[in-house]
Amino acid sequence: MGPTPLLWRSLNQWCELLRAGELEAVLLASVCPAPLEGMAWLPLGSWVLLLACRLNGLDSAAAPSPRTFRFLAPPLAAAPGLHHALQEQQLAPITSLDAVAATDWMAELQRGDGLLPVPPSLLQSSPWRQAALTAVWPWEPLVESLWLLVPKEFASTEAVLAVAVRLRERIEAAPGPAGGGSICSTRNVGEPVPGPS
Repeated sequence: MGPTPLLWRSLNQWCELLRAGELEAVLLASVCPAPLEGMAWLPLGSWVLLLACRLNGLDSAAAPSPRTFRFLAPPLAAAPGLHHALQEQQLAPITSLDAVAATDWMAELQRGDGLLPVPPSLLQSSPWRQAALTAVWPWEPLVESLWLLVPKEFASTEAVLAVAVRLRERIEAAPGPAGGGSICSTRNVGEPVPGPS
């Protein structure tokens, strides 16, 4: 069996891969994780999102006019929580992209009318850092919660808990918008949020 192709997937599709044994765990962002039969959600923390954009000569200290911009996001089935949060902003339409490569997202941003929600740490990594993008605050705070989705029988194993602890440490250490750490939840990483039996 080869590597799992890099694609945007719905929650049900990720669960199918976990149940088939093609994956052992999946790192997901979800506002409120849904109960899933035979699955457990391990909380990893949360971080704030900024809006990356190419301002094309506008004053970078001022937020761009929402009437001329659009939000960029993964497909609705892959990121329903993010779509909901962006719709709550009520300031710009949402354009869904199937692209998974950073170069495709940056090409879309080069058009000059896109606002892409990203964690601040992403903008400091390659190739994003070289793209000379501007980060602006969203009109309302955008906070993304991160979870490790695993089959329930693996949720309490030493190996899975060790991975969850390492991921939580990395999320907590990720730079926040002011250069500090990210905003993180305080739930114990060893406490799974179980699905129905």
